Amino acid sequence: MTSYDLLGNIAIIKGEGLTKKEKLEIANEVLKHPNIKTVVEKSGNVHGRLRTIDTKYIAGDKNLVAVMKENDCVFKFDIEKCYFSSRLSEERKILANKIKSKDRVLVMFAGVGVYPIVIYKIAKPVEIVSVELGKECCKFANENLNLNKIPEGKIKVIQGDVKKKVNESLGKFDVIVMARPNLKDTFFKEGLSVAKKGTLIYYYGFCHLDKKDSMIEELKTQAEEVGRKIKIINVEKAGDIAPFKFRWRVDIRVFN
Repeated sequence: MTSYDLLGNIAIIKGEGLTKKEKLEIANEVLKHPNIKTVVEKSGNVHGRLRTIDTKYIAGDKNLVAVMKENDCVFKFDIEKCYFSSRLSEERKILANKIKSKDRVLVMFAGVGVYPIVIYKIAKPVEIVSVELGKECCKFANENLNLNKIPEGKIKVIQGDVKKKVNESLGKFDVIVMARPNLKDTFFKEGLSVAKKGTLIYYYGFCHLDKKDSMIEELKTQAEEVGRKIKIINVEKAGDIAPFKFRWRVDIRVFN
């Protein structure tokens, strides 16, 4: 049987090389799962800064809005317009447990609010500011705040480009989560612009195993260029991307 991803009530199968009849047979088997109401096929790779995908309907309800449970939270989102990785569930939990109730937290590239909401539910920080480029993602993020009964004012959703929205007008943060997509730009200087002395930055980078040191050196160089001193506290694998290529979480302390 071909592999597939489950996003709440929707299954996304990888049907490359299969006939239409074979895909339908697989879909009908998947629909026997009590929670699955829709089966689609992923057509193409994740693309663009918004990390969107294209799909083709195969069977079940004609619906693209998933309702997904994770870490005692619930998330609603359009699978074509909003990026969501169920594989990062444990990573989000690990990260949330690093945050303290006294912290003011910024989440860059926050999507439909998964990182902010999981962080709030686990750590209960003073305030979380969520910045996301996608309008549709922000619409669902605000809906997800209500679904998860987040108290008013605890998570602020800002729609826009982090290069324009992350600046001194937001104030300074104790913790900055850079849940960035796999893009060439690091956006690290934007993160540093709202960091104070002692801020912890959790930066997500993507590279092959043999390029890890180069990735870290680039962050140090960018910090030096804006007059900031940083220390790399820890580097952990946070997911597989391809053979010998990983998502890395780099834990960084800002010293000035």
